[in-house]
Amino acid sequence: MTEPSESRLTLKEWLAEHARAEAIHYKKIAEALQRDPASVSASLSIERRQALVGNRLPYFIRTAPGLYRYNDLCEGAIDEDLIVEVRARADEFNLATRRELRQAIAKLDMDGFEKLAKIILANIRARYKDTKVIHRNEHSVVMLTSWLDDGGRSPVVVYAKKCALDQPIGREVISEIRGILPTVSANQGVLISNGVVSKEGKKEALGYAVNEIKVSVPPVHIMDIDIVLNILFESRTGVRFRSVDVYLLDEEFFDQLSESD
Repeated sequence: MTEPSESRLTLKEWLAEHARAEAIHYKKIAEALQRDPASVSASLSIERRQALVGNRLPYFIRTAPGLYRYNDLCEGAIDEDLIVEVRARADEFNLATRRELRQAIAKLDMDGFEKLAKIILANIRARYKDTKVIHRNEHSVVMLTSWLDDGGRSPVVVYAKKCALDQPIGREVISEIRGILPTVSANQGVLISNGVVSKEGKKEALGYAVNEIKVSVPPVHIMDIDIVLNILFESRTGVRFRSVDVYLLDEEFFDQLSESD
């Protein structure tokens, strides 16, 4: 029989009680709360979105893929104005890191960019270990892979294109990817690039012809520089994570000292 007190704990309460000093994997959290792991993962995602919309801190910190600890800064005794200031400074640092990351990727040679593309594939649930290179030149690598979710039944063409810093990518690249699909019996493609896909390129990927008419064509999923950076940040790849301790006056503590016995 489970402990009644533990089964009644909310996710936030459980983290506050058990995950202040050390991050815990969400599957272990789910086991302790007797919840489905997918349900716990969904609750964490919802809390992250609600915190973003409400311009507040979430009640957890994600320290690594799957690992979460309680966020002490979310507690009511914390000065909200200072939190906003700290978050603004953190945003400035993160934007600077994104700029540095863009430049570091742009400096990679094609071999290095191919390795990076395979790391990205591992983070989007592709069967990266079974990925095969079918064509390579000095600016791009064409690979054949499949998704873990469908058991590898449907081949997927991955077109890894290395660009100069912020180089634009037009609809012709999307058309080239789509032209490769039937040659390997694939029904979709993925563009991984450090370039910036143009508005016309995005329309082509969505299946809009030059005359703005939607046509039925195989999808090409776009992962240009901003999406690549998001994946690297989310997976803590190519960046180092540092937490910051913020100490604030505990007014309640001093109020208690001032109370008469």
